[in-house]
Amino acid sequence: MGRKFISLREVGRRLDIPPSTVVYYKDKFEKFIPVEGGDGRRARYPVEVLEIFRRIRKMFNDNWSTEQIERELALKFGVLMDDSRFDQPIEQNVSSRVVQEFAGVLSGMGDLLNDQSLFRSEIRSLRDEVAALRAERDADAAKQEEAVRSLREEIASLKRRLSARERGGTINFPSAEFLSSPLVIASGGEYLGVQGKGHKHFSLEDFVQLIERKESDTVAVETSWKRQDDHWTLDVRTEDSGSGREQNIVLEARKTVTPSRNTVTEIIRLNIDGNDAPDALLLTLFRQLKSVFNG
Repeated sequence: MGRKFISLREVGRRLDIPPSTVVYYKDKFEKFIPVEGGDGRRARYPVEVLEIFRRIRKMFNDNWSTEQIERELALKFGVLMDDSRFDQPIEQNVSSRVVQEFAGVLSGMGDLLNDQSLFRSEIRSLRDEVAALRAERDADAAKQEEAVRSLREEIASLKRRLSARERGGTINFPSAEFLSSPLVIASGGEYLGVQGKGHKHFSLEDFVQLIERKESDTVAVETSWKRQDDHWTLDVRTEDSGSGREQNIVLEARKTVTPSRNTVTEIIRLNIDGNDAPDALLLTLFRQLKSVFNG
């Protein structure tokens, strides 16, 4: 009995695929689709190509790459393709038992390939699940880190207030307005400050928090405040147990009203390890603060 052949139009009709899409599949995966009779209208396709086009359609819908589709077609339909290109009649002396055994082998290979496809799908799902778990873990770690940082700042703030307690029991500590006002330096008759994102000004409180963030298991930071006439003095002492290095910082600041009637906190003196910082160093410091504050 002769083999049955169909046209590409019939393939599209039976599989409910637009003709243009069938032609696209045929051109893209031509080496996997058996054909007889030449090109164009003379081309004839064995009815077995229905399963090939059906499989291509499903893999495209499942977002398989071209390389993945080609590997799958080579594994699953390679025998059919070779059989079509080198079609020869089976000799009459081949027994029915051999044919059945060969068909069984092909069926087993098909089942194995289907299992491999399922395994690949499960692996992709597991990878997506692992990626989601890692993202969730990273988000939790970021939240914990932020909570620890907030607690450290709160503890440091409490330590400042306790260290500033005077003998009479009152708190010797700057007001909230003094700490939160824009921190500036006077240079050339102008007041220079640092403005961050959202028009937020860098304040003395921000400056102290930057220093206290250096505190860790190996670095100790101690701060104390002292009221002196019209200004406040902040003493900062850091000690690195790892390197054995100590640093002492003395910052003097006062409340100032600028010509434009803005209330600011002006740095009038900065001393590091017994050396007063010159104006040029203060300007460099504020440039660095600007990059950090806007980062």
